[in-house]
Amino acid sequence: MTPGRRLALLAAALLALVPLGCGGDGDSATEAEREVPPRVVSRADAICRQFVREIKQIGDGALAREPGTTNLELTTENLVKPSIPLLERVGARQRALQPLAHNPWFDLYVELFAPVVALAEQRLRSGEAGDYYRSRELEELLTKLGLEQMEAARNAGVRDCDVDFQNVLLSSLSG
Repeated sequence: MTPGRRLALLAAALLALVPLGCGGDGDSATEAEREVPPRVVSRADAICRQFVREIKQIGDGALAREPGTTNLELTTENLVKPSIPLLERVGARQRALQPLAHNPWFDLYVELFAPVVALAEQRLRSGEAGDYYRSRELEELLTKLGLEQMEAARNAGVRDCDVDFQNVLLSSLSG
């Protein structure tokens, strides 16, 4: 089984783990209905707003091309490579809020950072190897996983994290 397929299966397994209304601690609200505390929402949203600002900075000037540079090389070096540490940092900051959230949707939103980072790292390697088709395949997987992460953020009530970050990056591109 290829690493990309393993990551896709991991993401599907994570999605299957989201409890959809099976409380067991005696509370009247089930796990899925429990709202993320406002202070956690505020902190998570602030992290995402900063994430958007940093993504836009990556896009600014990213299309400046050196002679002889291919589009694959350009996107790999100027978009994918600098995005990975940013994704890791945002994932770690959101993970620190996880114990305070007590919400399975927030848990899913946070846990999806791991496969997103893993796919981004694979995308970096495929781009560095000049494998255009594998790079496109990984970008499609990243898009799908990003949509799942957006839905989890929306369901957790962290509205500023319900953002298509790849689209933000693409719309901020300049040469």
